[in-house]
Amino acid sequence: MQSYTNFDADDTVEFPVPVSGHSLPVEIVGRRVRQSRDMFDWERSEARADVSVFVGHMNEVVKRYPSAAVAKRRLRRRPHGRHCNVDKAVAVLQAVREWAEKRRGGPAGHDHPPTTMAADRFGRFHGQLRAEGRALLDRTYNSGCNRVDYRSVMLPVYLERSFGDPVAMTYGPEHELSFCVFLVALFKLHRLTWADEPFVVTVIFDRYLDIVDYVIRSYRLDPTTGDGRGNWCLSGYQFVGFLWGSAQLAGTFGGDGDDGAAGLQPMSSPATLVTDADACRQHRDGYAFAKCMDAAHRRARNGVPLWFHSYQLWNLTALPRWDRVNGCLMAAYQRDVLGRFKVVSQLDFCELFKFARNVRPPGTSFYDIVPTAPLSDTTMVQTTMDVLADYDDDDDEKRRITEYGETEDGETDDAETEDVEEMVEDEGLIYYH
Repeated sequence: MQSYTNFDADDTVEFPVPVSGHSLPVEIVGRRVRQSRDMFDWERSEARADVSVFVGHMNEVVKRYPSAAVAKRRLRRRPHGRHCNVDKAVAVLQAVREWAEKRRGGPAGHDHPPTTMAADRFGRFHGQLRAEGRALLDRTYNSGCNRVDYRSVMLPVYLERSFGDPVAMTYGPEHELSFCVFLVALFKLHRLTWADEPFVVTVIFDRYLDIVDYVIRSYRLDPTTGDGRGNWCLSGYQFVGFLWGSAQLAGTFGGDGDDGAAGLQPMSSPATLVTDADACRQHRDGYAFAKCMDAAHRRARNGVPLWFHSYQLWNLTALPRWDRVNGCLMAAYQRDVLGRFKVVSQLDFCELFKFARNVRPPGTSFYDIVPTAPLSDTTMVQTTMDVLADYDDDDDEKRRITEYGETEDGETDDAETEDVEEMVEDEGLIYYH
C-alpha cells in the first residue's frame, strides 16, 4: 500500500505513475479545511477557482440551450456514439437510482419505509455506493490500469457524497456541491468534453435532481441547515438547481420581460412562477427551477405559506425579471455556499480538485487545466466560444432550423426553442441576509 510520509512544503506526496516510470508530486487526498482560518487558503485555491468557473460557465451555457426537452431531442438526433459521454453519465445516475429503489424496499402497500427503518436502509444504500461505486465507474468508463487512475481515486467519494449524509440523515448544498465537483472531475478526465456542455444542465443535472428528490422523499432526509425553513439555502435542500434553473428561464424569456413561448406565460416572471404550485408541477420536466420549486411546494405542510417555510424563495418574487434573479442567486452562491465554512469543510481534495494555491489566470476554463489529451483526442477541437459563434452565423440558419425547429412525429417544436439573445446589461445585485 502506498505510504504518504514524504510531504513537501506544498503539501504534496510522491506518487509512482506507471506511464512515466517516475514519481510525480500529487495532492494529498482528504479534507483540508478544518478551521475557519483555512478559509483564506480555500479562497485562493485551485479548487475554489475550478468550481466557481464551472458553475458560472454552465450558467451561461444553459442560457443558450434553455429547454431540457429540446436538449433531449437534440441528443437523440445525433449520430450514435457522438454523445456517448452524456449517456455514460446518465447510466451512472440510473444505476444509483436503482440502488436507492432496491435498498428502500418498504413494506407492501407503503410508499415510504417507517421512520425507524429509514435510517438503516439509507445507510445500506450508502454502503452499496461506497462498496460498488468504483466498480460502477470503471465498468461504465472501461477504466483499467491507465494514466488517469491515480487522478480518479476520489471519483467514487464525490459520487457517494452527492446523495446526502447517512449519519445525520440530511441533504443540502454541500452534497450538491460534491456532485458539481464530480462533474468537474469528469471534464478533467476527458469523460465530458466541450461538445457535451449543452447537456450537462438540461440532461445530466436534471436527472440528478430527479434522483435526489426521490432519495429525500423515500428516506425522509432533513435539510442540512435552516431548520427546514429555507434560510440562506433557499429551499433548505438545493441551491444550484435554482441558480441554473433561473438561467434557463432567463434564456427562454430574455431580460426585457418578453413573454416567451406560448403556454409559458405563468413562468414569464418570478412573481407568478414561485407562488404557482400548479405551474411548477406542470413544467417541472422542462425547467430545473420549476422542478426545485415543485419539490419545495410538495414538502411544505398543508396550509403553511411559502413565506414561512422558504422565505428566500418568497423574496425572489420582488424581482421583475429572471436575469435579475439569476444575477442575485449567483452572487449569493459565491458568498453563502462557496464562502461558508460549514459547506467547504465537508469537501475532500485530491489531484483533480487541488487545495494548492491558484496561480492560473482569472477565468481559466475548468477543462483546459488538465494535461493535454492524446493528439487523436484534441485534433480539430473547437473552443466553447467557437461553438457559440457557430450558432450566431447567418450561414448556419438552416442548421439551427434542423436542430431546433423541425417537425418531429407530426408535431412542430414549440416556440420556446427559438434562439434568444443574451442580455449583457449589467444589473445591480440584491443581497439577502
